[in-house]
Amino acid sequence: MSVKEHQPQIGTETTSLLLPLAIGVVLILLNAYWIALVSGIHHSLNPAYASLFIAPIVNLFFGVLLNTLLKRVRPQLALSRAQLLLVYQMLVMLCVVSGHNPMDFILGILAHPFWFATFENEYAALFHRYIPPWFTIQDKSALTGFFEGNSTLYTAKHLSAWIGPTLLWSFVTFVLFFILMCFNSIQRLQWSERERLSYPIAQLPIEMTTPQFFSRRLLWLGFGICAAVELLNGLHFLYPFVPAVPLKIPDFSAKIFTTKPWSAIGWLPLFFYPWVIGLTFFVPLELSFSVWFFFLFTKFQLILGSIGGWKSLPGFPYYNQQGIGAWLTLGILILWVSRKHLKTVFSTALKPSTSTNEPFQYRTALLGILTGISILVIIFQQAGMSVGILLAFLSLYFVMSIAITYARAAVGVPYHEVIWTHPQLMLVSVLGVRRIGASNLTLLSFLYPYVRDNVSHPMPSQLEGFKIAERAPVSQKKMAIAMIVALLIATPVSFWAYLHLIYQHGAVRTEGYIIGIGFETFERLLLPWLQQPHATDSTGLSFTAFASLFTLALMFLRRQFIWFPFHPAGYALGLSAGMVWVWSAVCVGWIIKAVLLKFGGLRIYRKAAPFFVGVILGDFLIGTFWSLVGAIFEIPVYRVWY
Repeated sequence: MSVKEHQPQIGTETTSLLLPLAIGVVLILLNAYWIALVSGIHHSLNPAYASLFIAPIVNLFFGVLLNTLLKRVRPQLALSRAQLLLVYQMLVMLCVVSGHNPMDFILGILAHPFWFATFENEYAALFHRYIPPWFTIQDKSALTGFFEGNSTLYTAKHLSAWIGPTLLWSFVTFVLFFILMCFNSIQRLQWSERERLSYPIAQLPIEMTTPQFFSRRLLWLGFGICAAVELLNGLHFLYPFVPAVPLKIPDFSAKIFTTKPWSAIGWLPLFFYPWVIGLTFFVPLELSFSVWFFFLFTKFQLILGSIGGWKSLPGFPYYNQQGIGAWLTLGILILWVSRKHLKTVFSTALKPSTSTNEPFQYRTALLGILTGISILVIIFQQAGMSVGILLAFLSLYFVMSIAITYARAAVGVPYHEVIWTHPQLMLVSVLGVRRIGASNLTLLSFLYPYVRDNVSHPMPSQLEGFKIAERAPVSQKKMAIAMIVALLIATPVSFWAYLHLIYQHGAVRTEGYIIGIGFETFERLLLPWLQQPHATDSTGLSFTAFASLFTLALMFLRRQFIWFPFHPAGYALGLSAGMVWVWSAVCVGWIIKAVLLKFGGLRIYRKAAPFFVGVILGDFLIGTFWSLVGAIFEIPVYRVWY
């Protein structure tokens, strides 16, 4: 079907958009509170922390059920498929700003520098003077209730302290994410229609809104089996005498690898998350294989280091530096492959009265990128950051974002925690601490929430939204409007939900990462840089260069040999320490798919697909049920997703 065929009639464009926008706004308010409660306070679920977010899928599930009922009793009230998916995508935009990442991180970093300042850690002497008063909260008395609880956000002191930083960082978040949306608008045609990437993450919401989706027996079989297992495990958590189905073996490596050099492997758990297994079933075999293989390859490097004595090198095997090399090289390669398309984009943007079917016209997208970057430059230059350092940071961030987005659209890995692999590390490795300067390093710390682990990265979710628009069908421009409205509302609402709850419960008592991220940012990163400034990290850069060359070699071999089983995106993803949580589930999903294809062929694979969709839904819905039980009764409960 062509793009023109996708576009709705002009007369219904405004009417069909207002209703899903209104519903989406209401659901953003409700879900922002739920996410903050179960993710930030009770820690019973992470509904906004993965590639496929739990919160939007659960909302879509009940939305489709309600819509099916309305079609029978009040058809005029039922939503169209396009409207359901617009609401879904608005909730996805909520999830890229709420939950554990980045809202936990933003609040933790804003509250940390002045509350935890002591004579011993020398915060005041080392970097307080570089933080402008409008950047964060400097009045410790306004933070007492935030950390200790038993208070309320709704006092003049608390509101006046938070209103400025909340508006500032909501605006910065929106501008940064809008720039990424402009990049997606430029690249969408290349990835969707020329390279024809598979978009595995987008397939579930698309399938859920097809006619007769809930009439498939295998779907309910998968749902029932998974739901029964997770209900049993939840009851076992509350009442240990109830039998359980062990899906998590956190101490696997400690029991098996007890002697050298095998003990160098470190923590290697087995977590068989059903939703990860189900989602991996829809990932191309060579891609899912590459992910878990290269993760084990990183463990193999530790064994080699133990045998060869290289572990004495501080930081060996320099996973983070390798990750930087792999992701940046992958991003540059992706742009190189897109060079003809990018030439067309620029030439089209220069022509007068040229229109496209993209979310934004190419000229608008390019102006949006330039305007957004200019706004960020003005804000951070006024704060005291040098323009060159900020532009270098943004350049690295955008190239990595493009690589991560491409990897998810191609690989569809359920989880991509690209942790501790961030532009600051590259800048410090290349330039050294002294050349960057204490002021720049301090202000870069406030951008750390956006690059710390990339697990809820906005750019892949935006691109998947545009893919959903292709299949809905709904116009790309309408989808872009829905996402913009959602981001404008979701960020300040998420701030409110978290602050409202934290002042009641206290950040210290919630035992979440709101406290930990501050220590990681300022104690682990910033203080060592300021107290022991180093020059260019030649050792770390050599590992970066190795990863870059290795990525180039993988890309070359894939293009030369169709049978070559290793994907460079799998190598980049496998390097991440966060892959430890899902590698075993990805491996199981790969084995199941490989066996079905080998012995049953494509026909059996297609027949089995609804079963694994049911597994995903069963895991998500029962996980939501247990999180609500924990929130209502204020008790610890079983977590289907860590």
